[in-house]
Amino acid sequence: MGAATISPVAVPTATGRRPWSTMLLREWAAAAYPGLPLYEQYRLGPTHASLVGVTVTPGMEAALRVLNWYADGVIYAPNETLLIEAKMKPNPSAVGQALFYLRLLPSTPQHNSKPYAPIAPVVLFAESDPTVTMFARSLGVRVITYTPRWVEDYLNQVQLRPRQRSRPGTPDAPTDGAPTENAS
Repeated sequence: MGAATISPVAVPTATGRRPWSTMLLREWAAAAYPGLPLYEQYRLGPTHASLVGVTVTPGMEAALRVLNWYADGVIYAPNETLLIEAKMKPNPSAVGQALFYLRLLPSTPQHNSKPYAPIAPVVLFAESDPTVTMFARSLGVRVITYTPRWVEDYLNQVQLRPRQRSRPGTPDAPTDGAPTENAS
């Protein structure tokens, strides 16, 4: 399986979009599991793609795996395997993703090359939401809330941004009640 990999989405895109949940995952993993590799965008399950009349070599099979579902992160800790779905804002769909990935991980060839350890589905959030937390825990999904120091940047640039535009007196807000081109 080799060393942990750094995902290409780990740097801002040409549009300036920042990979907030990837940054959250990396920072939390480094703090909570120092020295253990974090496998990002961990492709799950066997590759079901096939080629007619062509033998699929192990290299080709690996190339076809880019079409598979992937977990945001996997950490092989000494007593458990953490299967992580990271979101900045708590969302019940993340719980469903973690449970879906839990079904796929045991059939993943790279996972089966590791010594067996119980798999723990984990959702990692930057914010806390008691309702989502209770929902996740009722289904056996571990909830971790890790709020990074840079969360204010995220809130201002992403989560609170639409509200700021609609407040009177902000540069993007209409002054005469008429909608602007950027209004939704």
